[in-house]
Amino acid sequence: MARRKKMSRRYPAFLFFTTSLFVLAVLIGQFLVYHDYYFDILQTKYYYFMVCSVSMLILFGIYALLMIPLVAKEMKKMKKKKLKAVLGITDICVILFALITLLSAMLSPFLYEAFWGNEGRYSGAFLILLYAAVYFCLSRYYHPKQLHLEAFLIAGLLMCLHGITDFFGMDILRFKAQMMPEQRFTFTSTIGNINTYASCVALVMAVAGVLFAVDAGILGNIWHGFCVVISFIALVTGASDNAYLSLAAFFGFLPLYLFRSKKGIKKYFLLLAMFLSSVQVIGYVTERYGINYVDMGSIYKYLLEFLQTYPIIWILWVAVLCMYGIEIIMWACKRYGNSKLKNFCLPEPSLWLARAWWIVIILVAVAVVYALYDVNVTGHMERYGGLLEYLQFNDGWGTGRGYAWRIAVEDYKDFPLLQKIFGYGPDTFGIVTRINNWEEMISTQGVRFDSAHNEYLQYFVTIGPFGLLAYLGIFFSTVWTTVKKKLDNPLAMAALFAVICYHAQAVVNINQPISTPVMWVLLCICAARREEAETDRT
Repeated sequence: MARRKKMSRRYPAFLFFTTSLFVLAVLIGQFLVYHDYYFDILQTKYYYFMVCSVSMLILFGIYALLMIPLVAKEMKKMKKKKLKAVLGITDICVILFALITLLSAMLSPFLYEAFWGNEGRYSGAFLILLYAAVYFCLSRYYHPKQLHLEAFLIAGLLMCLHGITDFFGMDILRFKAQMMPEQRFTFTSTIGNINTYASCVALVMAVAGVLFAVDAGILGNIWHGFCVVISFIALVTGASDNAYLSLAAFFGFLPLYLFRSKKGIKKYFLLLAMFLSSVQVIGYVTERYGINYVDMGSIYKYLLEFLQTYPIIWILWVAVLCMYGIEIIMWACKRYGNSKLKNFCLPEPSLWLARAWWIVIILVAVAVVYALYDVNVTGHMERYGGLLEYLQFNDGWGTGRGYAWRIAVEDYKDFPLLQKIFGYGPDTFGIVTRINNWEEMISTQGVRFDSAHNEYLQYFVTIGPFGLLAYLGIFFSTVWTTVKKKLDNPLAMAALFAVICYHAQAVVNINQPISTPVMWVLLCICAARREEAETDRT
């Protein structure tokens, strides 16, 4: 009881309640809130997150005013501590990212637009400053609870089911009733653009997948397994090839976490079998019911053709059944039969098994780099079949992303020195291209690019190389500290894999006030400093 009171004084219940309410509001509402269907979906999500964030900051401010003696006492204690005890690596990176972004906006020729981001996706300096403020509130005073992630999964499940019904042309909430026919299948669920939808679903998949992998209870396995399958189906039926980057990151890095135990190995192969089976089922349904009005993408078609040619799914399911079957037989023998097996059990795998997976990751990375070199430098295009459109870089690559990347680099080369260092201001890419590339964009692409469609390139051009390094520092330091300190905390690891999946898609995706705020909240769950977060799963 004494310890509980001590912790309560150290971490005020009011601040915990405020941060918890904010986390739930973002993790649930950011996916589901809408106003005028897709016509103002971006603005609605932006204002929703802004209201949630500013409300939390106001409540923090009121608390600080009412508790001035306590705040002053805590400040005095903080002054006596060393800097590394007060600020971690991620904290410093967040501060640098916010300061560089603000400086970039102040030095921008388009100060108003750079601050508010109204000429882009509302990801101006103001929104980034909100991210930074939210980070410090949550990392200091939020106590992660499994209930909060379960609420996130429920909201994500509703979003996924809505997207799946859209795939079948049902439009149950009449989101597409007033849209032009040619646009109806590039927007889906309560999210909007299919690429943003894929980013949101990937967050749900990662959280559900990790919780399913570590859950030991029957009900928990059923619930999280159901969420995983629905998210797999939603990713594929979302018809965005961006989703496969998240899937590659999820299945590529998950063995580093799961291959430390027999249970983890079984769950990994079970997850892989569930995903491939989902692809096979979707393939059967689309063929059986003639669903050809949605372009599923070449990667999906290539994967489906591979699954139809080789019995990989059957092999996986047989392997999974064998692993679980052996475990059940040994348990039964120990309990009801052979006394010699009473103290016998299969040994846990060596940690080197997980570490050895790095060899697989490196080999795959080398193979991808070689394929890109082979196509774009040596010109051996005939070897890669349906994958050629993903390997050959030109202006048409990635539905015009190749063009956006090219003009981003070319425009950056012509920037004055000050703008080379600090960019033209956050989310001003659309202004730069309108000034420099308008006629070419319209004549060759038929659209105006207000984003580089690559989050890292976008930051490089708009806030400069140092701003990009600070942003990358936030991500990599979060991964490092979470793995180092919270490897046995399922909530932190579930959030971490969601952050990893988001950043994998960010190579071809846009930072926007829909999935990006959710990613920041999940990152804050990884960074939460409360000691109870490492053990509490209530």
